[in-house]
Amino acid sequence: MKILRAGAKDTDIFSKAELAFGACCFFSENREYKYFFEIEGRNAVLRSDTDKYISEAIDEFLFYSGFIVEIKDCSGRVLFEKKQNEPYLYDISKIQPSQFYISQGKLENCKKWISGNEDIFVPIVIKDETAISLDGHTRLRAALDLGYTCVYVYPEECDEMIFHFVDEAIKRRITNVFHMDILSDEEYEIKWNKFCEDFFNSQAE
Repeated sequence: MKILRAGAKDTDIFSKAELAFGACCFFSENREYKYFFEIEGRNAVLRSDTDKYISEAIDEFLFYSGFIVEIKDCSGRVLFEKKQNEPYLYDISKIQPSQFYISQGKLENCKKWISGNEDIFVPIVIKDETAISLDGHTRLRAALDLGYTCVYVYPEECDEMIFHFVDEAIKRRITNVFHMDILSDEEYEIKWNKFCEDFFNSQAE
């Protein structure tokens, strides 16, 4: 069973308050089961109405939230734990994006729950002495808009393909999260999904 990350339109499964937390909401492909990860610092509590496909949901959640070191269920049972490099503060202006667009809806939701830079953890990879953000671009822009100059980053492994996205971002003169276009939720889905689809199709040829 495939587990999907919820988007702004999935209000039939999650509340708007839950969706505001971004990469915390997931559901099964048949839309029968939902999984909400309540983040508490670098830990998370899984709240779900099912015991099915838990490991798959955790794997999908961790893809977007690699800073998490422990996940428990509501009874306190440990579902996942790992050791990780310690996050450290880094200047937002020096982080190179690997995407081009930011969803306006997700951005506004982010601003509702960020109360300090200790709420923001972003996975990066260092290449040629440049820190590249692998995810968390909306959180980075929200932090900037809220007046923060630094966020916590942590080193993460990545597929070599990410560097093709970075090269394309640089071609578009996107060398800082502030250069990323803020689009409506609908326009974001169309433009970003189309670029990804066209890119992966070209790689398969």
